Amino acid sequence: MDHHCPWINNCVGFWNRKFFLLLLIYVLVITYVTFITMAYDFYKALEWGFEQKFVDKNDIKLRYYSFIMVAFTFNAIVAILMTAFLRFHLKLAIENKTTIENLDKQGQPYVS
Repeated sequence: MDHHCPWINNCVGFWNRKFFLLLLIYVLVITYVTFITMAYDFYKALEWGFEQKFVDKNDIKLRYYSFIMVAFTFNAIVAILMTAFLRFHLKLAIENKTTIENLDKQGQPYVS
């Protein structure tokens, strides 16, 4: 066993590590595609926000652009975190280590 993953509700180990890494890659690709496709809408929302001198709560654009800004920001944060998480797990896969071995042997020479 490598570790228990609450996102897939299963233990990640020797037989399903490939599928766990694929899941991370697919999630990262989706967050990057979403980031790219939402970038223009986010830009337009920011542009609209700087042009407005006052906020009207009944304005339909306010709700739409607020949703765009929140969704874009949340997606950017997830993309950054998933990039770091995938890099960490790819490093472990290349070194033929598990998460538990990595935490257990920190600062010590590794022998598999």
